[in-house]
Amino acid sequence: MNPAALRLAAELDATLLSTGGGGLLLVERITSHGLPQVAVLGRSPEDLRAPLEAAAQVQAGGLALNVVGLLAVDCDLTAALDFHCRRIGALVAALDAGLPWLGDRPMLARRLPGRIFSPTPVNLPPVAMGPLERKALAAHLPEWSEAACEATFRRPRWQSCPGGGFEADLWTGVPLPAGVVVRVSPLDLPTAAPLSDLLRRALRMTTGLPVPMLPLPGDPSPLHALRRITPDIAAFRGPVAAWEAALQGMAALPAPPHFCARC
Repeated sequence: MNPAALRLAAELDATLLSTGGGGLLLVERITSHGLPQVAVLGRSPEDLRAPLEAAAQVQAGGLALNVVGLLAVDCDLTAALDFHCRRIGALVAALDAGLPWLGDRPMLARRLPGRIFSPTPVNLPPVAMGPLERKALAAHLPEWSEAACEATFRRPRWQSCPGGGFEADLWTGVPLPAGVVVRVSPLDLPTAAPLSDLLRRALRMTTGLPVPMLPLPGDPSPLHALRRITPDIAAFRGPVAAWEAALQGMAALPAPPHFCARC
């Protein structure tokens, strides 16, 4: 097992689950067996610190909710979650706390790009974007040039792959050209669901800032992997107080039937 992963597990008080080629760090903050459980996915250890601190605070205050932090260490997250699904157990929500926010300003994801592969670059149709979405992007990114917005959100650039061929982002609604392979499907996230509503409210309450719902660039693969274990997913990042408010709201959401490897 990777010594660095073992050290990280000790630092976070986590369990390192074997995945064959790497490891899945499982940081459990369990107060009682069978309670609703929230999974928080981090892309780095720092992504988990605020939610884990918030979990300790709300649990100490008597909130009946379990929290699990997940951190992939040199492994295929989708395969790892498939293999350890019963070990992780039933979830109220799965949150990706490590997605890159635009300008590090509070926002929630409205849709995420997928990834496509082609032996050679081909022309991609522009992404259809309504006037309200354009206006929200322009207000959120006033310093961005039109060319930068075009390359990020409307007509992504092809990037060469180490093993040959090219990859590009694929947004929802863009027709797939012949010969292009979808590696990760694009994803539309619900914008008027109970989960997104309470997350938005938690950020507004603690930051005092408006929280738009925007299309979010960046690698969507981990969020897609979380989609395999729960339909309620969202990208969320904020101060500890925002996490406390979010966890309190999630504890009131209907939970799926409980299952785990202990049962």
